[in-house]
Order: sequence, then C-alpha cells, then structure tokens
Amino acid sequence: MASKRGKQYCRLTIEKKAAIIKLVKSGRLQADVSKEFGISKQTVSDFLRNKDTILEAAKKPSGAQKMNASQGVHPKLEDALVVWLNSMIAKRLPVLGCI
Repeated sequence: MASKRGKQYCRLTIEKKAAIIKLVKSGRLQADVSKEFGISKQTVSDFLRNKDTILEAAKKPSGAQKMNASQGVHPKLEDALVVWLNSMIAKRLPVLGCI
C-alpha cells in the first residue's frame, strides 16, 4: 500500500481566508501565516491574488461560512430569494411546496 505524502488536504471557509489576507496585509510573513494555518505558502499567495473576491464574499452575511466565493447563475435573483425567505421566517410563516 502506498503511504500518504505531503500535507493533509483541508478546505478553509471564506472567513478564515479573509483572516489570512488581513494577517498578511498587517505585515506578517506569508510563510509564518501558512505554518499557523497548516497550508502552503502558495495557497496564501493564491488567496492574496483573489483577495478582492474573497473579501467581498466575506462581507455578505451568508458568505462568511461558505467554502468558496462562487456565485450562482442568477445572483440578483438568489439575493432576492434570500431576502424573501428571511422575511417569511421572521413572520413565522411556513414555506412549503413549490415556490
């Protein structure tokens, strides 16, 4: 049997990715931050390259716990659906069947 090599694969939430970006922006070395979070330096570089997308997704209330910053096919429609669903939940109305 082959033995496992390298680091264990792990997925970070948008919230953690944003924290990594902020640490590097504050002056910490990429190598130190990568060791602290158990990821490669290249992964930290990738986060910095995509920092605008990651930080924008972290600002959204539903985006911080997600694993990636991808949007759906119809982002405006999905945002409107989230607003509607939250209002139905706030009014304690059941959401059943076809919407």
